[in-house]
Amino acid sequence: MKRLFIFFILLFASRVMAGFVDIKAEHFYANDIKHKAFFEGNAKIKQDNNEINASKVTVFFNEQKKALKYEAEGNVKFDLTEKGVHYRGVSDSIIYAPTSSKYFFYGDVMLRDVTNDRTIKAEKVSIDLKTGLADVRGKKKKPVHFRFEIEDRK
Repeated sequence: MKRLFIFFILLFASRVMAGFVDIKAEHFYANDIKHKAFFEGNAKIKQDNNEINASKVTVFFNEQKKALKYEAEGNVKFDLTEKGVHYRGVSDSIIYAPTSSKYFFYGDVMLRDVTNDRTIKAEKVSIDLKTGLADVRGKKKKPVHFRFEIEDRK
């Protein structure tokens, strides 16, 4: 138990330079050998104004205990603000890669760009925050659906 506690402290101490990441859940366990930490049951990730809620969150680390990737699964809800754009929505799962600043949303994605009043419904959405590029994919029987407001022509 002491080793697990030390791992947990080291795990989040490495994130201090980039701001605190706060993760809460009903159950926590870790695998030192595979460099993974698991949070299950009403898991909530919070960093600054960004929040992701899910049934399960898995955090992947490198040898220096820095987070490489976050995976949120099961009834995922998110509220994210990145580079001045506010996103809110739901999906089956999210993968976030902090080192590359990429978000990947999978399965029945409903992403609302609150800042620009746009909504996207799709099967898969990826957003690269460094380049500003987005890739949105639907299914054959369930195409991508965009909804946005346009200005009146006068």
